Amino acid sequence: MAQPLRRCTENLLISITVCFIIGASTAYTFSAELAPLPLTTLSLPLLLAMALVAYCLPPRLQPLSALTLFFCIGLLHTHSALQPEADPRSIARVITEKTKATVVGRILTMVEYDGEKTRFELGTEEILVHDMDKKSSLQPVRGKIQLAVQGDLTGSYLPGMKIMAIAMIDHIRDYQTPGAFPYRIQMATKAICCSGWVRSTKEILQVHEPPLSCAQRLRFFPEQVRQRVALFLNQQFAPDIAGLYQALLIGSMVNISPQLVEAFKENGCFHVLSISGLHLSLLGLFAVTILTLLLKRSQWLLLHTHVPTLALVLTAPLLLLYTFIAGMNIPAFRSLVTALLVLFAVVLRRQRSLIHLIAAAALIVLAITPLALFTASFQLSFGAVLAINCIYPRLPLVITKPESSPTPDRIRKGLMVLQSMIYVSLAATAGTLPFLLYHFNRFSLIGPVMNLIIEPLLCLWAMPCGLLAIPLIGIAPGLATLLFKVGSPGIALTVWLAEAFAGFPYASIWTITPTFLEIILFFVILFLFLREQPTIRQLSLALILSLILLASFTRALWLPNKKGELIVSFLDVGQGSSTLLQLPNGKNILIDGGGYQTERFDTGHGLIAPFLWRKRIWRLDDLIISHPHKDHYNGLPFVYERFQPQRLIINGDNGDEPAYGQFLETVRKKGTPIQVAMVGDTLQQGDSLRLECLGMNGIADDLPTWSTNDRSLVLRLQFGKRSFLFPGDISTESEDRLMLHHGRLPRTDVLLAPHHGSITSAGQDFMTAVSPGMIVVSTSLAGLRTQSTSEHIKVWQQENIPTGVTTSQGTITSITDGTILRTSSFKGEVWVFDAKKERSIQEK
Repeated sequence: MAQPLRRCTENLLISITVCFIIGASTAYTFSAELAPLPLTTLSLPLLLAMALVAYCLPPRLQPLSALTLFFCIGLLHTHSALQPEADPRSIARVITEKTKATVVGRILTMVEYDGEKTRFELGTEEILVHDMDKKSSLQPVRGKIQLAVQGDLTGSYLPGMKIMAIAMIDHIRDYQTPGAFPYRIQMATKAICCSGWVRSTKEILQVHEPPLSCAQRLRFFPEQVRQRVALFLNQQFAPDIAGLYQALLIGSMVNISPQLVEAFKENGCFHVLSISGLHLSLLGLFAVTILTLLLKRSQWLLLHTHVPTLALVLTAPLLLLYTFIAGMNIPAFRSLVTALLVLFAVVLRRQRSLIHLIAAAALIVLAITPLALFTASFQLSFGAVLAINCIYPRLPLVITKPESSPTPDRIRKGLMVLQSMIYVSLAATAGTLPFLLYHFNRFSLIGPVMNLIIEPLLCLWAMPCGLLAIPLIGIAPGLATLLFKVGSPGIALTVWLAEAFAGFPYASIWTITPTFLEIILFFVILFLFLREQPTIRQLSLALILSLILLASFTRALWLPNKKGELIVSFLDVGQGSSTLLQLPNGKNILIDGGGYQTERFDTGHGLIAPFLWRKRIWRLDDLIISHPHKDHYNGLPFVYERFQPQRLIINGDNGDEPAYGQFLETVRKKGTPIQVAMVGDTLQQGDSLRLECLGMNGIADDLPTWSTNDRSLVLRLQFGKRSFLFPGDISTESEDRLMLHHGRLPRTDVLLAPHHGSITSAGQDFMTAVSPGMIVVSTSLAGLRTQSTSEHIKVWQQENIPTGVTTSQGTITSITDGTILRTSSFKGEVWVFDAKKERSIQEK
């Protein structure tokens, strides 16, 4: 015990950073439980505990009381950041729901156009809420919003301009599906909690005002430089060349095509496109070299100062300016803080261990933005740099420089550099692997090799040319263009390599989401293997733990999870439907997979697949499409590729959408069996379980004019005494035909509302026949606000039928053993049905 305490005392900076992170993680994990508690209630017992620790420790260990202090600071600081804005003038308080408003404010960031819409951050100053029931006027407001405008504004608007816009403003919302990207936290790190949508460029105009003050011009100068660089590159180069230059130099990736982004991800080189320590290291090296050469030309400086130290001091402002121009994102800010600390240590001749500087950088970043800890960019950025500094020195040196060697010195130096590059790549990959799998569920098998090829092309060829060209854009555009053109072949070659190697089979592997314990176990194994002179016992322990980790991670591939329970999950996918059935025999079935879809957002990639991976599912047994409408199938191409279902079940309707036909053609080419479900078909059967088709094939065949919705598959799942009904998007007309065919529909415990709860479905006769114990409505916020859906929900609530809505309550999950049925929502509501089918509602 004495040795760990001594090490904590000797490495106090590292220890207090770790304690700060533990405190912040505690506040985030138990945010719901801590939310009602004020800061004073939390801080008093924590401070008393710190005083008690300090009193009990011997004098030489009393510095360890700082560990308790920084745990408290991390806890309280993060708890405060997670709380709603208290200022009544904050836009987060003024806007309580999606509202149309006229907002006046100043553009804070560069105006970016991605080919469809323009985005920028707006610092709000005044707002006029459009309320038809009462007269409104402009009122002062504060806070930032993310504003998006249909169309291109990059040539007309610059950072610093004051504008007025008519926008639909709402709070930033995450999809409430486990595994979905935490967009709200990502934006909260920028102090943004609301977003706005402007329908047309005609609904935004500049507010004329006196010229900006000197302080304001200085404040907006970096963002204006970013935008001018982006415009210059767009005018001079093809989209891919311009987009990669913008990512390397100013931290903007909006002009890189989604296909090229995917190619970089598959090659494991996506991190190269983010401003990182490598960028600032190169800039610092160039600046120090040039400044040293220039300063040495002065005899007075050589006599009165230490020129190398002066060059280091003068480099710091350049690094600060470039970080602002690069967008001041988390990796860039981390790199800046680390670089400044290194410069400071070198100037004071106090450099010892880089890991202490990394800890200091992490502490500074989290002190400013505590929520950054829970973002992928923070974890990957610090994970990579820590791994390089901790793992790289412990790797065996195959190629060294002995005093006598037959190999020429130049060749040996080259091999040593190559060895170092390989080791750095392997160390960074090892340090970030658990975080990559947790956040993105993939890693690249060719990544370490591709990084050795692509990083020099971009960072040692294209980027130096770009850094030299940026200051020349305003004073010598011709020379700037020449420099950019000198670096562009490096980018063109990078694009060709990325696209060529991305097509290789198994270039990257998609996996389930690791658990927290598996992540810890991975780092323990890494620590045991990389210890200095590890013992046989340590290596044996590491090997045993590796086998345990591998067995735990791949268990679902060779041992199906047969819990004897049926789990039905209704996913929050926005306007659409997707339902996962986890059967008691270990089989997994997905019914539909639709939702919001754009070129840059795929429902399957962003929502459905992460949910399946979070559920530890590697493969699907059946994929069912109720009918060929995009809000029921547009996420399935990605899901089909990644989860390789053994069978596709459809309703036989080809539909009117070409994308559906293309998907079916892909399935046929891959040889997956396609079954057209007919009324009376049993799709799955087991002990006390049956999934059967109630319609509409075999019922609506004589009415070819029926809509695609009315020809939806109607499925019923029975397990023991519990049942679920999935009626697709059928209307009241199909419901009547369904009841006429079957004579009497069986009662159901949980009903997925037909056609997302629309008034054209769920007729009174149908609802009386199935007599649902609970209704789940899979719809978006816009769909929920439509009059037809809201009227239905009001009626069901008046009839005391528990109703769960995915867009407001998140993913809804029902678990039953065949007798007791327990349904819970992402937000914590719980509905329990006992053996007598009496229902009780419990609010968490």
